[in-house]
Amino acid sequence: MYPDDTGKDLAAVLSYLAGRTLSKEEIWTAMELPRSTYYDQLDKGTLITADNLRKAATNLGINRAELLTRYRFIDPEEITSLAEEISGSRSATSGTTAATKTPAKQTKISEMRPRADAPPL
Repeated sequence: MYPDDTGKDLAAVLSYLAGRTLSKEEIWTAMELPRSTYYDQLDKGTLITADNLRKAATNLGINRAELLTRYRFIDPEEITSLAEEISGSRSATSGTTAATKTPAKQTKISEMRPRADAPPL
């Protein structure tokens, strides 16, 4: 399970997930915010929003779902449930796709017979 980073400094969490130390300028640029708006939201405590985190994750190459989960905008159980659902539908889809892609044995015209359940022409 992902840790709860709601009480941690955003710069520390983003730096950890990016794998390098990020400057404040890199963070507000990644969040697509002007410097003044970044510091205004930081002072008011409104900087950490789902939209700001999503933009930062996208621009820094971080997994958006992981970042949103760490800040509890997405419940970790929802991610697990969704991943299981996706993997289940993929295996079911890939099974039918593989079956439709395999070439069917071609029947010779001389071997063809009309279907008994087909209506007359």
